[in-house]
Amino acid sequence: MEFMEKLQKQKDDSKSAYIKARDEWADTRTAENIKGDFEKWKIVCDRKRDCMRLGVLI
Repeated sequence: MEFMEKLQKQKDDSKSAYIKARDEWADTRTAENIKGDFEKWKIVCDRKRDCMRLGVLI
């Protein structure tokens, strides 16, 4: 696999993992607990960091 193809696959996987983590965290938010689950928020931050390292715009 060519380098650019591999990089694009990593970017796509990273972005989809971020979107999935963000949606899971958003499901934990309620009117009483607007911040949501802290552990899921940390996962969102990790996935966002991965996207930023690969240069994915989110």
